[in-house]
Amino acid sequence: MRGQAEGFTLIEILIVVALIGILAGITAPTVKAGIDRYSVISAGQQVGSTVRAARFQAVARNRLLELRFDTGAGTYQVFDDTTNVAVGNVQTLTAGVSFDAGTVDIPFETDGRPTAGACPCTIIVTDGNAAYDRTVTVSTSGRVQLE
Repeated sequence: MRGQAEGFTLIEILIVVALIGILAGITAPTVKAGIDRYSVISAGQQVGSTVRAARFQAVARNRLLELRFDTGAGTYQVFDDTTNVAVGNVQTLTAGVSFDAGTVDIPFETDGRPTAGACPCTIIVTDGNAAYDRTVTVSTSGRVQLE
């Protein structure tokens, strides 16, 4: 007499694989949206940190510094406004993330305040989805706020 074979049948394995495929298909868009949102949040925080760093470096070096944005290339960098020499490395936005077209360069005085008339200013970091946009605002006193 032969005993029953132990294990799963082909039908049972196919059902499990199909269920896993359906669950993966349902969760994939949610995961992608989360990753896209995180990219914009991260880029906004990086821009805000660079603005703060430029402000603090202007005071520490007792130099006029300017944070310059290249909206086309999605890059930004701090320069010594007097000698036109780069102070730090070029920062690049994550792929798919860009600056709003209205982004302007921000010059900082030796006291850490933006040059008169340069601010208040707003830098919008976007991936094309307005719901995920991050706004970096620099006040006339040099205060940086991320929204």
